[in-house]
Amino acid sequence: MSLSESGPKFRVAICGAGIGGLVLAITIGKYDPSIPIDLYEAHDSIDTAGVGITVWPKTHDVMINLGLFDEFEQIFTYGPEHSPGQMARRSDMREGGYLWFQTVHRHGPSLMHRQQMVAILERHLPASCTVHPKKRLVGYIEPEQEDAHSTSPIRLEFADGTTATTDVLIGADGIRSTVRKTMFEAASKNDGEDKTDLKQYIDATFTGITIYRALVAQEVLRKENPEHTSLKKMTAYIGKGRNIVTYPIAKGTIINLAALTSNPSLTGTQYEGHWVSDATRDEVVEYFEVFEPDVRTLVKLCEKPSKWALHVVKPLPFCVRKRVALIGDACHAMTPHYGAGAGQAIDDAFVLGRLIAHPLTSLSRVQDALRIYEDVRLPIALSVASHSLSTGWMYSFLAPGYYDGARTEDDLDDSGIGSYEREGMEVIKQELLRRWDILDGLKGALQAWEDAELKLVGAVSY
Repeated sequence: MSLSESGPKFRVAICGAGIGGLVLAITIGKYDPSIPIDLYEAHDSIDTAGVGITVWPKTHDVMINLGLFDEFEQIFTYGPEHSPGQMARRSDMREGGYLWFQTVHRHGPSLMHRQQMVAILERHLPASCTVHPKKRLVGYIEPEQEDAHSTSPIRLEFADGTTATTDVLIGADGIRSTVRKTMFEAASKNDGEDKTDLKQYIDATFTGITIYRALVAQEVLRKENPEHTSLKKMTAYIGKGRNIVTYPIAKGTIINLAALTSNPSLTGTQYEGHWVSDATRDEVVEYFEVFEPDVRTLVKLCEKPSKWALHVVKPLPFCVRKRVALIGDACHAMTPHYGAGAGQAIDDAFVLGRLIAHPLTSLSRVQDALRIYEDVRLPIALSVASHSLSTGWMYSFLAPGYYDGARTEDDLDDSGIGSYEREGMEVIKQELLRRWDILDGLKGALQAWEDAELKLVGAVSY
């Protein structure tokens, strides 16, 4: 049964010990250490894919608020105020590409190793949090009699045949979220909305984009080419239907590589095979054999690349149902073209954690708190996801109505670039910069939290 009024106000279960789930537990523990937290992880331990991650300046504010920033700063490749910016090159030409444009942010993205980030978060889990490894959720059951002020527990069912109960359930269980699946199945059966339409949000959909991920030792790349652009800053090598993004992590000792191949005709189709699988170096080399020398040098050094079929979650009409909520990839899994997926999960976790831990959030009021989280965070995250997907097509010269990547011999300039290419790429460049400005203008987690707290106070007063 739920906890009594004399004890902690309620129990919280978090399904998924990824970045979002860890930050949520840390936030709740910081602002109300009396709340018992059960963190359920499907794997043997808290772990993550050993690839790079980018975190933008507004997320730094969350790190500072939670007392984590000093430790994170130790694993940044560059300090937040010393970012060398980003470089984009037109690269799908064997004889040599050219600089397309550069962006320099006063406070640029922090580049780091994902596993190092997760290790810091794990160390800061509060004493109020109990981690349960090897607990894969297969579904949850809502109380049979549920109203706005119900205090009956939610029943959790796991793949090993065990069960547990909780008062509040948060799905931080990734793109193939069981919590999302159960939530929308329940809504399609019991709610008064279009039941058939709701089922489309249960499964993630294939984007038509495949990503090859690899890590290359800095010393190995430096030996091949001491002046390689990937050693110095985040670099995007752009070509028709395929591109590569690289940046240094682990204090510059490792180069993170993401090689993308894009085919919009496959968008929404059923992907055959595993979403994540091992790949070969030859497979990556073949895709980029027509690219400039720096790219060919880099892909030949990919020792053990992995292949990821990029799926996304359709824009959800809601991410809260009764006393259950979704955060991170379970709610809004997005393409990586803004490097914002982890940051959006952190923002979700911070705002939701502050609401759950707020003194005004009793068990009978928790549904109000979850709804406010949805109101302030879901529109922002969906906006980032939408822009990221459409921006990805622009980076591959596949966006309808924009330059298509073709090269012509008309009106060549001193660099051998024709007017069609020159003018088309300038239009895309200006649109990309405009979109980055939109992203920069979105509310960060601290601003969203201020809005959320005002709404919570208003709801309680009402």
